Order: sequence, then C-alpha cells, then structure tokens
Amino acid sequence: MGGTGYWLGGGEALIAAGLGWLVLRHCSNLPAGTHPWIHRGVILLMYAAGTVLAVSAVGLWAVRTVQHFSGLAGGTGPGGGIGWALVTIGGLSLIAGLAVAVIWAPNPAYAYVALAAPLVLALAAGGVVRGFYVATSAPAQSLVSQVAVWAGG
Repeated sequence: MGGTGYWLGGGEALIAAGLGWLVLRHCSNLPAGTHPWIHRGVILLMYAAGTVLAVSAVGLWAVRTVQHFSGLAGGTGPGGGIGWALVTIGGLSLIAGLAVAVIWAPNPAYAYVALAAPLVLALAAGGVVRGFYVATSAPAQSLVSQVAVWAGG
C-alpha cells in the first residue's frame, strides 16, 4: 500500500470520522429525545477513529515530532520535566472531559476533541494516561474496522 492509504492507515479512520461528521450534521432530523444518545455514540466513534489515526504513519509522525521538540523541555517520559507534566495533566483532563461528555453532558463539540485526544494520550510514556490509552486502543481499532467494513470501505 502506498500514498495516502499508507499515511492514513488504510482510510478506515477517515471513513469512521466522516460517518460521525455526517451523523452529527443530520441528526437534527431525528426526534430530540435521541440526540443525547446519538452524540454519545459519535463521541465514542470519533475517539475510536482518533486512536486509529494515532497509530497510522501520520499519527506516529506527529507523536515523534512532538516528542522531539518536547525534548528541549525535558521530554514527555516519566520524570522528564515540564513536557511530562503537560502531557500527564493534559491527558488526565482529556480523559475526565470525555468521560463527563459521554456520561452526563453529551455535546457534539466533544466529538472533535475526542478525535484529537488519542494523539495526546499517545505521548504519555507511562502512568494512568498510558494505561487508559493502551486499554482502549484495541477495542477502538476493532470498532473502526467494523464501521469501515459496514460503511463499504
């Protein structure tokens, strides 16, 4: 595989993210009582798509670039200085924000935050943030593959 398919991991993440965007765009045609549940589903789908993007060539390049430039501030590894503190606090904040969005306050704006969250979580070299990322990666990638096959990708 070469070209765009190589850089984006086969395009499955784009299919899943595009499907989430389409659902958000047209969910106003459905009864209002279904909107919170649709928003929860789209937030989870976008997180899953972001996880697949984080392990694609583009995602790995982005993670390596951030790690390279954060090396100037001590790196993102445990005990590495300000970079490690920023990744840990940012990762914990993203996890808490997405949990609140999925459980109590589903808002379509959080779907786009969920799409980018795995890139931040992938920067963590250890601790709770890395454990959360590792625990959610395999199910998320499986979900994205199934959605892409279902959508015809």
